[in-house]
Amino acid sequence: MSAVGDAGYRSGRAAGGTEAAPGLMDSFGAALRLLVGWFSIAIGILNLLLEIDRGGADDGAYVAFHVMLVIGGLLLVSFSRLGAGAGVAGYCAGGAVTAAGLILSGVRSFDAACCLTGYAIRHGYPFSLAARAAGHWHVDGPRLLADLLFWGYAGLIVLVAVASVRRAARRTTPRG
Repeated sequence: MSAVGDAGYRSGRAAGGTEAAPGLMDSFGAALRLLVGWFSIAIGILNLLLEIDRGGADDGAYVAFHVMLVIGGLLLVSFSRLGAGAGVAGYCAGGAVTAAGLILSGVRSFDAACCLTGYAIRHGYPFSLAARAAGHWHVDGPRLLADLLFWGYAGLIVLVAVASVRRAARRTTPRG
């Protein structure tokens, strides 16, 4: 079965006695998942190669972001049903990691080598998404989206881990 397995032809007969065709939303969701996954992998690997070519990792946040892009992209491309079996606990855990990571990294002040260096105090990880100096605040939209993607992939890792644990527990639980 390919990575687009969830958008495949549905077996069984519909009420009218004909085979049911895949839903448009199933196909669109699978295509979007694969596009985002492959794009993340490509950008992550290319930027990591450029960082290595530059002679080292001066900014650990930059490397962490692109490693997370590769891992998150691989998860999106590899699994056709990411959250299958995760249940409410898995989705809550993944959402909590995403929200907590974004909020907690935005509250704490960082002295990152990247981003908004014209401001005295910067907030956000892996990129400074908000900064302030002398009572003036600035929020950077593109970096906010990059941080949201980073923490979203962290949440995705937790979601897949919970789903895997739940599936393994179901297989080992005796039925009867």
